Amino acid sequence: MKPNVAIHQGARCLPHSHVASGLALAACRQGRRVRFYNVAGLVNDLIKAQQEYQLSRLMTRLCKYELVVLDELGFIPFTAVGAQLLFQLCSALYERVALIITTNLRFAEWSSVMGGDERMSAALLDRLTHRATILEFVGTSYRFRQQLHRQEGKEGETQPEENR
Repeated sequence: MKPNVAIHQGARCLPHSHVASGLALAACRQGRRVRFYNVAGLVNDLIKAQQEYQLSRLMTRLCKYELVVLDELGFIPFTAVGAQLLFQLCSALYERVALIITTNLRFAEWSSVMGGDERMSAALLDRLTHRATILEFVGTSYRFRQQLHRQEGKEGETQPEENR
């Protein structure tokens, strides 16, 4: 697997995670070493590893994967330390490990979750978007469409026979 980055971005509730999971599963079926992370959980693991003086060990372990999926970047803002550790990890993985990142944020909004640090966000985006494939998801949420469909069905059931 060639080290590269795929960034899935777009509005909330579109199938970013579903597509990323499917790609990760396909890589697993090809015998690739894959790790799937919720980004907030990963940042918590990075902070804990740093506190326990195990950060280098965790980084080395993550660099051994062929594909790392970072899911849901943008839902929870990180502390400055968390953002710095995520930057450090992405820099270590850069051009060594294939990455898939899912986000509901436009690139201009990334500093809002990266501890407010615009320079670090710009540097991270510079690395990640270099040779990246960027998929932008547009449309309405599948769950929202399903809910509308259910409501339309219920409204049709409550109308008298002659109005149908």
